[in-house]
Amino acid sequence: MATLVNNVDVLVLHGSPGSGKSTLSGAIADLLRESGLANAVIDLDDLPMVYPHPERSFALNNLRAMWPNCATIADLRLIIPSVIADEDERVQLRAAVPGSRFVVCELTAPETVLKERVTAREPNEYWRSRLRNFVDLYQQRSDLARIRDFQVSTHARPVAEAAREVIEQVGWQLRPEAERLHT
Repeated sequence: MATLVNNVDVLVLHGSPGSGKSTLSGAIADLLRESGLANAVIDLDDLPMVYPHPERSFALNNLRAMWPNCATIADLRLIIPSVIADEDERVQLRAAVPGSRFVVCELTAPETVLKERVTAREPNEYWRSRLRNFVDLYQQRSDLARIRDFQVSTHARPVAEAAREVIEQVGWQLRPEAERLHT
């Protein structure tokens, strides 16, 4: 049975650990909600909350299973915060949401800031060290320009300002009263 897609836009917030994917997805959802626009956030990191941890494809399979329900919501703006591992994973992510308009925004900040952010948020040195290493690995990637459609910096600016820039770049229109609430 084919899924009827009701003009659904999918925005993937992609970036290094510490770039603000989760924070910005919440801020974008708030602005959309205040404008009365249908939206949802599906964090791929939360989909495989299973022990022992399954393969990375588990989260994509869960997204694929959820997609028919999301696709029935007219004019939905679906926000997916996630680190896209490589070009193949971008293709797989795109395939998990067939019929949608699909856009990837890479969130950026200086490497030192990314490391400061993950160090501040992690509960112990094991996770702090591990996330700082992930930041290093992310910074060494050569495929980022092929994965993203556009970039937005989250450094040295209010979260709401970065959220408005992402919304503008993706082409979503907020109602003027929602804009005034966050200036």
